Amino acid sequence: MNIPQEIINECAEKISKDIDTEIVMSVLGWMSFELSEGTVYSKKYMTVHPSNTYDWNELMAWMEHSFGPTAHDGVWTPGMRWYANNAKFWFRDKKDLEWFLLRWA
Repeated sequence: MNIPQEIINECAEKISKDIDTEIVMSVLGWMSFELSEGTVYSKKYMTVHPSNTYDWNELMAWMEHSFGPTAHDGVWTPGMRWYANNAKFWFRDKKDLEWFLLRWA
């Protein structure tokens, strides 16, 4: 496979995943969350940005109770299980993100 075809395939896969995610979230009523991905120190993290209808302090308390404390300096400590930064929660493990969605959806 050549490089342009690989790029097209990667884009098509991402678009397909995004469409599937939007459909599932809509059916389950999870549209109050914006899901994305990011990196922290070259490590992939899944992010969720809750809408303003949620109490951030309540979410933070649940996160700390469920997953333990995170870095107090935002995302500047490498290898943490989760972070809270830029109005998003950053999850290293997919199962933690799923647990969060199940609790708050």
